[in-house]
Parts: sequence; C-alpha cells; structure tokens
Amino acid sequence: MFWNRKKRAPEPVGPVPLDQLIAQAGAALVTADDAMRAADEELSYAQAQFGLSATDSFTEALGQAKAHLSRCFELRKILDDDIPETEAQQRQMYGEILDRCQQAMGAIRAQNQLFEERRGIESALPTSMSETAQRADETEQAITMAKTLLVTLHATYPASALTSVSEAPARAERLLAAGRTALEQARASADAGQQSTAVEQVRIAQGSIAQAGTLAAQVTSANARLSTASADLAAAIASLSSDLVDAKRLADQVPSATLSPLVADAEAAIAEGRAASGRASTDPSAPATGDQVVGDPLAALDHLSRAETAIDAALAPARAKEENDSRARSQLGSRLSRLNSQVQSVTTYITTHRGAVGSSARTALSEAARHASAATIAQSTDPQAALAEVAAGEPLVAQAQALAEADVRDAGNAWGAGSSHSGGYGRRGGGLDLGSLVLGGILMGGLFDDDRPHHIGGWGGGDFGGFGGDFGDFGGSGGDF
Repeated sequence: MFWNRKKRAPEPVGPVPLDQLIAQAGAALVTADDAMRAADEELSYAQAQFGLSATDSFTEALGQAKAHLSRCFELRKILDDDIPETEAQQRQMYGEILDRCQQAMGAIRAQNQLFEERRGIESALPTSMSETAQRADETEQAITMAKTLLVTLHATYPASALTSVSEAPARAERLLAAGRTALEQARASADAGQQSTAVEQVRIAQGSIAQAGTLAAQVTSANARLSTASADLAAAIASLSSDLVDAKRLADQVPSATLSPLVADAEAAIAEGRAASGRASTDPSAPATGDQVVGDPLAALDHLSRAETAIDAALAPARAKEENDSRARSQLGSRLSRLNSQVQSVTTYITTHRGAVGSSARTALSEAARHASAATIAQSTDPQAALAEVAAGEPLVAQAQALAEADVRDAGNAWGAGSSHSGGYGRRGGGLDLGSLVLGGILMGGLFDDDRPHHIGGWGGGDFGGFGGDFGDFGGSGGDF
C-alpha cells in the first residue's frame, strides 16, 4: 500500500565546491574585518562617553575578535603563497577562516547591545543632535587646517609621497556634508515624531563626522612621517655607507657575483637618499641646497633599508656575531618605529576606506603587523631576528598600501560615472552622498533597493546584525567542507 511504503532517505549533500568556499571565506573575512574596524571606532567613542573602566568588557571582546582575524589573515597569506596546499588542506583552512570570522562577529555583537541600551540616543535626541552639530563645527576647522597643510606638503614633497592623503581633505569635506545632511534629516524626523528614524540618522551623522575628522588627521600624520623620514635619511645613508666600506674590506671573503650587484644597488640607494634630502652631491657632508625636498624620503628610506638588508645578509658570514648584533641594534630602532608608523597609517587608511578595500590589502597589512609585533618581542634578546622580522614586514606594509589604494581607485571608477564634482563618489539618495558613506564603510554597499541606507557602525553606534548575522550564508563551521 502507498502508506506502507518506506520513506526514501534524503540524498546526501555533497561538500561545497572549493571555488564557492574560497569566495565565501573571502567575503566573510572582509565583512568581519569591517565589523571589527567599526567596533574599534565605536569603542573610542564609548570610552570618551563612559570612561575606560566602563568599557573593559568591550575592549576584551574586541581583543578576542582581533586575535581571530589575525589568525584568519595569517591563514589567507599561507593559502596565497607559492607553496600549494592539497584540496583537503585548503578546505580545512578556509573552514577555519569561516569559523573564526563567526566567532569574531559573535564577540563583537555580544557587547554591542549593551552599549546600545546604555547610550539611549532615542531618550536624549536633542542632546545628541546638539553634540553632533558641535563636533561637525570642530571637524570643519580641522579639515581647513588639513587643506592648508596639504598645500605645503605638495610644495615640499613629490606627489608619490602623498598618494595616501592627497584626497583626504576632499573626502573629509564630502563626509562632513553627508553628516550634516543626515543631522538635518534627523531633526526633521524628530519633529515629525519619527524617533527611531531620527536615531538612525543621528548615528549616520556621527559616523560620517567622526570619519571626516580621522581623514583630516591623516594629513597631519603624513606630515609627521615625512618629517621623521627626512630626518632619518642621513643616518640611513651613513649606515649603508659603512656597509660599503665593509664590503670593500671583506670582498675577498664573499663571491664577487653575489656582492657586486648588491654594492651597485646600495650605491643607487644612497644616491636616491641624498636626492630625497636635497643633497645630490656625492659628498655626504655637502650642505643641503635648500628646504625643498626633491625626492620621496619614504621611498628613499625603503630603498636604503632593502639595500642594507641584502648587503648585510651577504656579509654576515664574514662578520663576527657580536658585530652583526651591534649592527642590527643600530638599525632596529628607527626601522621598527617606521614600520609601526606605516602599519598604523595603512590601518587608518583601510578603516576610512573599508567600504572599498578587499581582503588582499587587509591580509598584507595583518601580516606586516604580525612581523612588527614579533620584532618588538625579539628586539631585546635577538636583534638580528628582530631586524629580519622588520625586513619581512616592510614590503608587506607597502604592498598593503598599494593594494588598498588600487581598490579605492577601482571603487571610484565604479561609483563615479556621474559626479565629477564630488570626486567620483557622488551617488546620492535622499540628500545623502551615498558613495562617500559606502566607501567609508558607514553604509553597507548594495543595500539601497528599498531606498533606506543601512548603518553598520562607527562613531555613533550601529547594528552589527547588518553584517550577515552568524555567517549562515557562508557555510559556517558546521558545514561539510
């Protein structure tokens, strides 16, 4: 009989195709990293509002999320290197990335609701709007100062030294305008009795204005980095010049085929360094020709560092360990400080452009930060190992910056078909410059089908649920990889 038939067992579900798993892991990693960066901004605001002791649990949760993501980026770097993994190894590693992304999101989301309740923006809308308007005025002053400083920097340094901040004031102005527009909309919504809508608009305003301030501050940070780099050039040139003296002294102990190209590169790096410091003369004691720097001091320092690392490695067997340690210590302080500064700079750049930056740039940055951390730990006990970590991190942070800038340019091309006056990010919705808000990660891109912007965190709070919940769509840790 029909009702006595045995039910057919369901067809077994096969594993997710590998290419689909790779795409899911990449999307989850970018999403979780965005959430972490938004939470970092949120924590800074919460600390200012409630004090450090009241935010200890959020600080701990954010630390857990960062640890998960650091491991994810480490796995991604291993998967992207030249050493192939088996399909089983790839599935295991991508599965771990998905699982850790889910855990990172959970750690952040668990704390977010507590701050939402404590903040109570809806019950204090007039105060929140007043404070946000005051912050907008302060930010406008900071942007004006940044624009003036950028003019000075362009007169002093080549454009290649300023690519990461050349558009910062203009972007900051657009975000400030978007924030003020959102604030005006919040006032109108509040007057109309639409409290929940007003709260969301205040949050968008706060996130936009805070990020505008961060962009303005990037110009000041760039000025400090370039000034430090210019001051470091003389020491770097002297250190590499000393290596050239050693190369000549130890030439009979190192194969010429190995040493000669390194010497040539070192001489070119020294020439580039002198040019960048305005001292094109071959005499290192020659006076500078003026205040204007005719080259990129950061690029010159990078070349000097690479050349010194290479020539030191070639000469190391012929040097005593004590001498090698001494030389490593003499280089380590300034190079590690510069690496940490560059990591912080690229971190800020990606955070303020996180709506456009993909996983490759974030992976390179995470690896650079990991090498910098390892160098910091090893510097007192093993200076040579610490210097090797710095040398490994330097090209990675440069790669991260280049990849992030390329992603931002691509995003500008995608958004900018119709708005040259707004720098390529001019798509508007309801009076808001949506392109700038998406680029900064303040609004979630691609979620405007219902004409409502979706806020995803930042200075004013936000619902991290908009980041994809528990990554169920990505397969999660319980799927069959």
